[in-house]
Amino acid sequence: MSILLIASLLLKMLGLAIPLGLAFMILLQGRGRLNVLFSLMILAVALWNGGTFMLHVVEWAGLPGSETWLTVALLGLLSLPLTFHLLALELSGLTSPILSRVLTGVGFVGLAVIWVIIFTTGFGIQVTAHPQGTLNYTLPNSPPLALALAYAIGFFTLAEGILLWPAYLAQQRKGTEHRLNGGEGLLALGGMLVVVGGLLEVIPAIGQYPLDSVFMIAATLIFAYLILKERLFDPFAELNTQLEDANRRLQEANTALQASYLKVKETDQLKSEFVANVSHELRTPLNAIIGFAKVILNEIDGPLTDMQREDLSAIYSSAQHLLSLVNDILDLSKIEAGKMELHKEWVGVKELVYGVMAITLTLVGDKDIKLIERIADGLPPVHVDRMRIRQVILNLLSNAAKFTERGTIILTVDRLVETVESQGGLRPQLFLLFTVADTGIGIAPEDIPIVFEEFRQVDSSLSRQAEGTGLGLPISKRLVEMHNGRLWAESQVGIGSRFCFTLPLQVAPDGRR
Repeated sequence: MSILLIASLLLKMLGLAIPLGLAFMILLQGRGRLNVLFSLMILAVALWNGGTFMLHVVEWAGLPGSETWLTVALLGLLSLPLTFHLLALELSGLTSPILSRVLTGVGFVGLAVIWVIIFTTGFGIQVTAHPQGTLNYTLPNSPPLALALAYAIGFFTLAEGILLWPAYLAQQRKGTEHRLNGGEGLLALGGMLVVVGGLLEVIPAIGQYPLDSVFMIAATLIFAYLILKERLFDPFAELNTQLEDANRRLQEANTALQASYLKVKETDQLKSEFVANVSHELRTPLNAIIGFAKVILNEIDGPLTDMQREDLSAIYSSAQHLLSLVNDILDLSKIEAGKMELHKEWVGVKELVYGVMAITLTLVGDKDIKLIERIADGLPPVHVDRMRIRQVILNLLSNAAKFTERGTIILTVDRLVETVESQGGLRPQLFLLFTVADTGIGIAPEDIPIVFEEFRQVDSSLSRQAEGTGLGLPISKRLVEMHNGRLWAESQVGIGSRFCFTLPLQVAPDGRR
């Protein structure tokens, strides 16, 4: 066995193994149209290489069956033009659908005719083996063979034209050099290598060398690169482009959102400043109205008739209500603007609640309500803003008085231990728990969050029945949170409500806790 034969057989084996392996890899990616076309073309290359490999073996060994393997090789070689043409159509997308269908139909009919000829009469190709193992092909002058060659060359030329024609048109139109699309250019090169490889096998002077296998392997590797690039590399590049585009849009949206946030924040600050300024301007005349009304009601300037007293009392109470509203709005504006200052001091619990029940009694009026105060013994002082915490207690008691027609209102103060997060762990914390419970109309559980929203009340009819702006509870909640406590509500419709808030207990200067 000569070295030339060994090299030829090894290259034929590679030319068979590489296409089969690549076809298997391509089909594993999914049976899309492009994958199937690439696989068919590579399998046609494998048929050619496998047939010529076995043809070398049987001719060199003097075994029968050379006609069978020649048929296999020809099947692969003559199937290549149509598969190459279909692949060119799929990648280029240049021709109209009708023309594509016509050309494809002609290609399949031609291939079917050629296969019929191969399996019936054959082409009459004679193969002889040299002592060194190379093969010589004798091509007869027959119409079927001429038809097959015309079919193969025609469809290869058509496929190359489909791939290269756009470059020619672009060059004529622009008058400048036009670069082929990377995929189309490589596919055209691969097709040329296949044609050259097939021709080299049957040329007597050159066919003794395994150049056809080299060209076929090169064409197979080009086709493999194209399918991998189409299905692996390009999707990753496209995905990266999509991610970059999404990231750019996200950054633009984030910039726009930040700008909107700053604008809203600025608008909210201007609103708060405006409300605060208006509130300040309203307080002075309101205080004057209240002061003069009180002076006249005390009859310092002279006696009043019953009608005058009734009218002045209405003026006085309305001015008091309006001043309370202005004060609430001013407090809310200060809290939102971060300008609310707490003047904390150590205060005993009894000092905090002293007098609140007397004030609540005036709010209850002639309703059949019993006020109860329950303060646990031995409660330590708390470090709070006395005025603001009294404001919270009075707000809760005022709400209870508004929405309770009969029954009880109970103020309870006791200790409470809660688990809080501190320094990355959980630890128990001692709090002072204030609870205002009533037997009023109650609140539905789903409506409880509403009562802590500014200018919101659960029911408009109740709002008309009980005066209020819906600011008392939101302000109270903010004030409690500024003291590092929390305020919440528990309620059932028709049974009553419990509003609770906590204040953290700290070690007082006298060591009490």
